[in-house]
Amino acid sequence: MAGSLSFPEFLGPKAAVAFETHRLKTLTDRDPPAEIFIVSDLHLGRGREPYTRRFVCTENFVSDQAFERWLRASHPEEKKLLILNGDTFDFIRIANCPETPDEFAQWIKLLARLGVTKTDAQLRAAISKKEKRYGLQTDDYKCVWKLLQMAEGHQEFFRALAYWIERGSSLLVVKGNHDLDLYWPLVRKAMLLLLQDAGASAQAIERVFYCDSSLTMHNVYLEHGHKYDPQQDMSKGPTLPNEPTQLNLPLATFIARYLVNQLEQLEPFLGCLVPSERVMWIVLRRYPVAGIGVLTRSLTFLRRALQLTSRKGSLWYVVFLAAVCAPLGMLVLFIVLVCFPGARNWMFKAHPNVSFAVGVLSVLAPYLVSALREIIKRISKWQARRKRELQIGEDDLAKGVYETIRHMTFPKASRIYAVMGHTHDQDVQTLPDIKGTKVLYLNTGAWVPVWPDDRPDLAGQVLFPFVCFRRDSSGEYHHSYYEWRDDRGQAAEPYILAPSQAD
Repeated sequence: MAGSLSFPEFLGPKAAVAFETHRLKTLTDRDPPAEIFIVSDLHLGRGREPYTRRFVCTENFVSDQAFERWLRASHPEEKKLLILNGDTFDFIRIANCPETPDEFAQWIKLLARLGVTKTDAQLRAAISKKEKRYGLQTDDYKCVWKLLQMAEGHQEFFRALAYWIERGSSLLVVKGNHDLDLYWPLVRKAMLLLLQDAGASAQAIERVFYCDSSLTMHNVYLEHGHKYDPQQDMSKGPTLPNEPTQLNLPLATFIARYLVNQLEQLEPFLGCLVPSERVMWIVLRRYPVAGIGVLTRSLTFLRRALQLTSRKGSLWYVVFLAAVCAPLGMLVLFIVLVCFPGARNWMFKAHPNVSFAVGVLSVLAPYLVSALREIIKRISKWQARRKRELQIGEDDLAKGVYETIRHMTFPKASRIYAVMGHTHDQDVQTLPDIKGTKVLYLNTGAWVPVWPDDRPDLAGQVLFPFVCFRRDSSGEYHHSYYEWRDDRGQAAEPYILAPSQAD
């Protein structure tokens, strides 16, 4: 295997990351692109079923054909670069396991092409009972199976990427919190093989690069942005200390794997909602019985979530669990009163005040919980303003990236850019100057349905946002923010609103 496909076999994951970082410098420093296209948060899952062509109910990315049309309309050629800025391949979303002989044969065949020998019996024995319920663990060869699922279910998407690099353009895949599995060299090599299967030549795949954290190109700084999210803490390293073959999943990713995936069986696109606590409230309101069943089966993982999260984050989960317990408690009380006449007499005859209080509480409970949520949110914002934390940017990501780049050295330019994803919110913010140079924060949003709190007009829409940078004669990059309008076959300027006063 040649070029980027031939990670030295004797290198471990950390050394392979260093090897790829060195390759990336060729792209960013020695031969920078003239035009850059950036998208993020596509969240590919299992995609379409092979025979019916229906999307599975846990799929969030249903825009393969629109993506392919957008890339073709972007006229790929030399000196152009496409950046997939994190959470492109949603390994967490792959919750199924191979079952049929054909599925195991496909897995064995791909592993063999990667130089890994596994028998059918070995693979079957490696799948535990828990994996059959929640999906395969994060061993590198199991992550290869998940990537194969994405390629099979999103053939137009992989074909579009192959078309892009085959015509001379470059591709940069940035690791986010939902595609942490790209840490494994075996997964990266599998990606390149799958691109070859989709039509890319051996020379074309040499133009595929990977980025594990962040990169800088002249006056542009870029990263996915999850490191500024306290629920995505990765301070303990990429793998578990006592299990180096397993990835260290941060809190929100852990909850998505063991809880949100189960809840999406009740209603599609729940995984598109951020922050994750919004998912729980919707399930509680629409599917109280089924939702409580899922939560009961996931109590072990919720307990771990409460242990790992911050005090502020724990408060949100406590409020949610209290809201779950309130209607459940009322249901139990109702059953007791119906089945046991003595309990009825005790409450209604001997203690009428108790029955009155319980009745009032049962009516007011949903409103009290909602009021508590609003109070907590307002207190948090008031404390932030009091500490003057909001002077830098309008959210944690903008503030966090500014603290990262404020001490960095950039070439002389009229503007410095900080480009992020992660939140699914399209945004443009002005940050304080750095050494007299203007700073602009750009968030590229997502290619999945969105339900932003402050934009009810966008509920459930897919917007296809992207940022384009063009390099001038001095080497400086200048941006344009677009949305791909698939019905028109062209890009247009998006409508991005400033924060409302309620925020």
